[in-house]
Amino acid sequence: MTSTWELYLFVSIKKPFEDVLQNKKLSKELPFIYKEFIDNYKGNNSKKMTKVVFLDIDGVLNTDRQCERCYEKGIVPDERFGYPFDPEAVACLARIIDETGADIVISSSWKFWGLPDMTNMWKDRNMPGKIIDVTPNTMSDEMLLNADLTNMDMMAFKGSEIKGWLTKHRKSVERYAIIDDVDDMLPEQQDCFVQINPITGISEKDAEKVITILNN
Repeated sequence: MTSTWELYLFVSIKKPFEDVLQNKKLSKELPFIYKEFIDNYKGNNSKKMTKVVFLDIDGVLNTDRQCERCYEKGIVPDERFGYPFDPEAVACLARIIDETGADIVISSSWKFWGLPDMTNMWKDRNMPGKIIDVTPNTMSDEMLLNADLTNMDMMAFKGSEIKGWLTKHRKSVERYAIIDDVDDMLPEQQDCFVQINPITGISEKDAEKVITILNN
């Protein structure tokens, strides 16, 4: 009878994993342990760690200068999502995604359109990256009415929502960065936060900061 230790030696030292896949003796003697080894080898029991960008939209992609440009050109805004996003800001976001491989979580108030509508809009506008989720809405009307205004954590609405999302997904997130034009983040999030000028949106300098945070 093959022991667990012998199986370990066989897998890690004596034979490559491909040999284990073909080893009928191991499969027969230790079906459960064998399956665990094979599942781990195939990645069935492991979760891929990912990098995440928490993305605001107004003042980040939907910029003041772009709104002025569109107005001057007589461009009619979309009934739901407004003017096209600022192309320079979009290019900077594309660079971030290309150089980090990060996924996107929408932390903007635009999230209230819902994840399906956000992903469809992203696709329709040929935007870079993949939206995987939106942050939770943790602040109800009752909480807002009864909030302790002396508690800075309570005032950091987006920061609290981002923290809630990270707490739920902490086992699958390798690194994260927050891109927003307003600083309502928690103290522990400041090192991962890049504040954006709402006139220009994401700049090349901002993109470099985000890339450094995610790839450091």
